Amino acid sequence: MILDQISQMKTYVPTLPALQHVIDILESGKLETLELGSYTTEHKNLRYNLFTYKTEKTKASEYEVHRKEADVQILLKGHERMDIARRDGITATTAYDDEKDFFMAKGEELLSYHARQDSFVVFFPGEPHAPNLVDETSSQVVKVVFKILM
Repeated sequence: MILDQISQMKTYVPTLPALQHVIDILESGKLETLELGSYTTEHKNLRYNLFTYKTEKTKASEYEVHRKEADVQILLKGHERMDIARRDGITATTAYDDEKDFFMAKGEELLSYHARQDSFVVFFPGEPHAPNLVDETSSQVVKVVFKILM
């Protein structure tokens, strides 16, 4: 997992080169004008989803886990909490969906991340995470999640 301020994202490009394309998209300003939905990019291993929701759950009941793609999660509006579970000891609660690259699992909470608009998080394959949680108060969130095929 990488967790940092967006202003520091460039320091991770040598480790994860697709982040340069994420930076380019963020700096282009086009996310503010796009309709909600799914998008491809010129980079063959990078796509993204732009969506909105209201945080309502106060506790993670399950965690999502990916096998092939890393999630780069960035809030454009609002605030939320994301809980991260320990990798060891998770128990799958759904079958793995190869097309959507995820399964849901129960596990022991490791830590919580308080997401704001100036920060980002990268969840690598195998890292159980539960976004969409209330952080002190409920919030209407607009989020972009970049998917990097690893």
